[in-house]
Amino acid sequence: MMKPRIDPDSPGFLISTTARLMRGAFEREIESAEIGVTAAEARVMAHMSVCGAMRQHNLADRLGLAAMSVTGFLDRLEAAGLVRRSTDPTDRRAKIVTLTDAALPILDEIHLAGTRATQAAFADVTADEFEIFRSVCHKLCANLEDRRVPQVAS
Repeated sequence: MMKPRIDPDSPGFLISTTARLMRGAFEREIESAEIGVTAAEARVMAHMSVCGAMRQHNLADRLGLAAMSVTGFLDRLEAAGLVRRSTDPTDRRAKIVTLTDAALPILDEIHLAGTRATQAAFADVTADEFEIFRSVCHKLCANLEDRRVPQVAS
């Protein structure tokens, strides 16, 4: 039998597996909450809540999604009155997306769904272990963000 060349305990593999499982737990919580948005739309709204108003293509980059996918999510969210698009005053070709006040109750439900998913994931993790985990994740993000290739404006 061939020995695997990829170590399933490597940081990248562990992070990827954990992220996939956390995303699945979040999606199940959103679906069972029946809050009127899909799990993908909930992720879009959550990122907008954390980051504030931003250009649509920056939101797509932050989510790691194709711009066309995010456009579809935003179309549905805008039709529901949960987001607003406006022209970027510095570049009229670009759109700035903003959450509306109508999004606030939905964001509360998204937060509760995320909390339930997090509680399930960290059920057997002590507060000290969680703090170490959180601290290491912040360091990893900072290290990797510093090394990102700057995007060329188009």
